[in-house]
Amino acid sequence: MEHPREQFEAFSRALDALESSGVPYAVTGSWAISAYGIVRGTHDLDLLIAAKVEDAPRLLAAFGPPYFRDEQWIPEALKSGSFFNIIDGDSSLKIDFWPVKEDAYSREQFARRKQEKIGGRLSWVLTVEDILLAKLAWIKMSDSELQWRDVRSVWKLRGADIDEEYIHRWAGVLAVTDLLARLKESA
Repeated sequence: MEHPREQFEAFSRALDALESSGVPYAVTGSWAISAYGIVRGTHDLDLLIAAKVEDAPRLLAAFGPPYFRDEQWIPEALKSGSFFNIIDGDSSLKIDFWPVKEDAYSREQFARRKQEKIGGRLSWVLTVEDILLAKLAWIKMSDSELQWRDVRSVWKLRGADIDEEYIHRWAGVLAVTDLLARLKESA
């Protein structure tokens, strides 16, 4: 199964724009799940970015028309380390940008990103372990059957490839050890 053509074109356009800005990124969320074999429809793109307030002008220049963005919100969000989004006017794809946090896990998670193909396009993506940990952290905040379906599917397809030591170490730090055990029992 592949993403619908319009969705994939919007995804690819957004990564082209981001790569032209020179800001390092990692795909996360539903699009990253698809890098590991589970494609599902989505109307947003989640990106971790290694950006500071000084990068705002490059991001604004890269995401000119047809993108809709708030020129004040982006530098303010980067200054405070909070998320912001941009909308693709051609497809209505919402692109959520999440600056990499300064904690040890966030830094290591971003440093471990790797290139994977999503729909045939080489993209920087969080590792399978970090996608699972991120989804488990979301489940901890808001138990969602969709999130559970994602993690179960990824575990079933990629469980044999998982770095068990890494995922258990960070599951403890992130306080999701119980959810990881539940995932392993249910997969």
